[in-house]
Amino acid sequence: MTLFNDQPLEVADLAARPGKKPWTSPSRLSTFLQCPKKYDFQHVKKLPTKPSPHLDLGSNVHAALRDWLRLAPAARTWEALLEFYRAAWRQNRPAFASRTRDELREWGERGKAMLRRFADDVAPDLAPLALEKWVGIDFGDLQVRGKVDRVDQLPDGSLRVVDYKTGRYPKDPARTRADDLAAAVYARGSSTDFVGAPVADVEYLYLDTMERLTFPIDDAWQAQREMAVETLARTAFEAEKSGDLPPQPSALCAWCDFKARCPEGQAFLDARAGRR
Repeated sequence: MTLFNDQPLEVADLAARPGKKPWTSPSRLSTFLQCPKKYDFQHVKKLPTKPSPHLDLGSNVHAALRDWLRLAPAARTWEALLEFYRAAWRQNRPAFASRTRDELREWGERGKAMLRRFADDVAPDLAPLALEKWVGIDFGDLQVRGKVDRVDQLPDGSLRVVDYKTGRYPKDPARTRADDLAAAVYARGSSTDFVGAPVADVEYLYLDTMERLTFPIDDAWQAQREMAVETLARTAFEAEKSGDLPPQPSALCAWCDFKARCPEGQAFLDARAGRR
């Protein structure tokens, strides 16, 4: 096996795959579970979302790690990683168009600290099989796809799929594992793309602390999670076709980009504020 420098596909590329099967992603399905109306605004009507410092930070840290790991191991210096990170910020910082330079510096330093921890932790001879690779599961008439940050080969020939996280390590790891939709998609899709090579585990690497949330892969777990993902994907597609995408107000409405368009969500927040 060799390193595949896969470039991320655009949505249009995915839609134009053979047969033009409908597709979705674990993140879209998570939005549907959180609130069908938010799913409608964001993924059906495709209304724009607000720029976010968290998204800028995450995108730029991911880009720097991708470009750095494409270098030969001997060329992976701290200075090279830092330059990739600076280049990413120069190209991508929409959330900071109206923010101060001090705020930009603060967020930049946060990501720099993550990269320092990663560089200190990673094996110097790491040779990924793939970086930022789209993988997925084909359920016949629909697909569920996602982009994995890294695929490594373990000494026994099995695979480890690594997904970087720039958010906080979960307070309840067991619940996060139980609710997760992506790990099974990453595991099946990576195994399929590497000619059936078994995936030993999927690892979520939280860069702020270098803590790892690991999903060991076995046949029973994989089958159960794939069934759950397929069922949810079909439910979401049917709801989209019928237009039955009602609001599901919760405390998360406070951070929703579409709350001004959602009377039910705004009413929920007003009632919640009145109870305080």
